[in-house]
Amino acid sequence: MTRKVNSEGYNMKKGKKYRKYMKWSLWTLLALIVIRVFFFQTMNVGNFHMSSTLMPGDRIVVNKFRAGLRLPISIIGLPGVNAPYADGIRVPYLRLPAIKKLQRQDVIVFNNPSGSDKPIDRKKLIVSRIIGLPEDTVLIRDKVVSVNNQTVDPPATARTEYRVVTSGGKISMDFLRKFDIEKPRVVADIGIYDIDLSKGASIALEKVEGVKTVRETKLFLGDAEVDYFPVSNFFKWNRDQFGPFRVPAKGMTVGIEFRSIDFYRDIIETQEGHDVLVDFTGVHIDGKLASSYTFEKNYYFVLSDNRDNPDDSRRIGFIPADHILGVAKRVIWSHQKNYDYVKKFRFGRTFKKIR
Repeated sequence: MTRKVNSEGYNMKKGKKYRKYMKWSLWTLLALIVIRVFFFQTMNVGNFHMSSTLMPGDRIVVNKFRAGLRLPISIIGLPGVNAPYADGIRVPYLRLPAIKKLQRQDVIVFNNPSGSDKPIDRKKLIVSRIIGLPEDTVLIRDKVVSVNNQTVDPPATARTEYRVVTSGGKISMDFLRKFDIEKPRVVADIGIYDIDLSKGASIALEKVEGVKTVRETKLFLGDAEVDYFPVSNFFKWNRDQFGPFRVPAKGMTVGIEFRSIDFYRDIIETQEGHDVLVDFTGVHIDGKLASSYTFEKNYYFVLSDNRDNPDDSRRIGFIPADHILGVAKRVIWSHQKNYDYVKKFRFGRTFKKIR
């Protein structure tokens, strides 16, 4: 009889202990979800577009309230752009006031504004650097960026494309590994490559045995590339020659005509929800002939730090304010597995501040 009582008492204590652990586990999970949804979120950098500021495998912390907390839009589903969700219910866009206005040179994380009828918070995340604020005038000429007629220097570790000519050999894996460089693009099998390098890496490569010349590449005015924004016969811009233009701002009015509509079409149709029709009589917005348009949102112009291998506004257009998730503040660790020829762990980048 005594054994039975002891056994029941032991089971009761064990059950209370498990319930206690379960309770604390659930509260901890809830707290983590609240922090992720409303305050901070991490993002994994998967490519070289922002190198050398950010490298593949960097896990960065995104400060959401720094840009003004954006409340969830697709509320039924798991957190994350790739997580399952139910698209039947969307809440209207709502953003709390920012603790500080976004500034030029801020590294931001945003949802890709191009195409897609997904909710904003389910679109692919991209990280890039703000160059142009709403109403700024931006020009890129011969790779030199100017904002409001003031030259903007690139980050010290920014990369650009170089044409490298060797005596016929390949660029060694040891060099790529040392400088965390993406594999060269073969121009000719006789030892000619295009490769994205920082200034320091380009100087180091010049000293490598078997390397004949290392020179920066450049596209000239009229060297149009079809994958640069906007897709139009009237805007034959490229990565090195882009603009000038004004960054759209809420309340700003611009003239609209046959030659300029392609520059604003995506904003008017996709971001602000109006119908655009162009015919022999002119430009029609929502069925009415229009000679001007007033923007309903603020927009930003961003540039990748790997300037000649971009994933930025030169390809995807302006970034609407409602697509901005937050500001990237710090790398918490760095571990990559997509590039087998460079370092997997970069312990020196742990808790590194993003500048």
